Amino acid sequence: MKKSTEPQWKDLDPFLLCLIFSHLSLQDQLSCVPFVCHSWLSALLHTLFDHPNLDLTSLQDLDGHDQQLQLRQLSRYFYLLRLAIKHCKNWVSLSLPCRNMPDFATLMSVAEQTPSICRVVVPCEASVDVYPVFVAVMYWRNLRAFQGPFRGSQFVVQLADYCEKIEELGLHGKFSEKDVSCIVKGFPRLKVLDLSDSTLPAAAVSVVMDGRLKCIRDLNVVHCKFLDEDGKDMRINYVKWKAFKLEILEKASGINTMKKFMHCFRERTEKPCEDCGVIDLEEK
Repeated sequence: MKKSTEPQWKDLDPFLLCLIFSHLSLQDQLSCVPFVCHSWLSALLHTLFDHPNLDLTSLQDLDGHDQQLQLRQLSRYFYLLRLAIKHCKNWVSLSLPCRNMPDFATLMSVAEQTPSICRVVVPCEASVDVYPVFVAVMYWRNLRAFQGPFRGSQFVVQLADYCEKIEELGLHGKFSEKDVSCIVKGFPRLKVLDLSDSTLPAAAVSVVMDGRLKCIRDLNVVHCKFLDEDGKDMRINYVKWKAFKLEILEKASGINTMKKFMHCFRERTEKPCEDCGVIDLEEK
């Protein structure tokens, strides 16, 4: 009998498979049959994970009405991720999702096998506690940049102890003067500090600009709410607000990003910054 010359399923071109997978949605990639040919699994792993940035934000798209289907897809994704850890060694950054965060065991597996990670982004809207990340940073000694929600000075201390090479730090939330002092003390080599969309006491801003951060070139306090010594919005008191602005402008004269948030420092009689919120001028 003459052998067929038609290509067999087991001989499918890996490049062609990767091309097909790249045009599918994440839901379709996770719902397809687990094995068709020898190259099927490796092509799927390559499509999902063989990139310098381990971007898990696509997990946010798995929300749906069918909870059982969602759980199966998440389970399969994390299974594939654990397989990929053995083969994909080129990850240098990690972006975590707002929802459907990897479980503790999966995140620890990633952290243990990725010492070359130098950038981590945790969304401020993340629906889980920062605890898994709190532990994972112990493995990322080469971390140069971190973005995430502020969850207390203890995490800042942990980050400073294990990731002393950090040059870019973004934390967002409600800070005390002590919290900001902890940041300045823990990361003296900071070049970029992003505290945007946060609540800060006025004294904390002075701490950032007291001269200890000698390498700082980018300070972002866009859309921040500044509090006076009584814990009230400084914009309510015109005299205090104007004095505070003049002090900040003088101290930040050498920082390149000052122009970015000048629109947040408008007078109360001018059109306010829409993202800074509306203040109650009747507040005492």
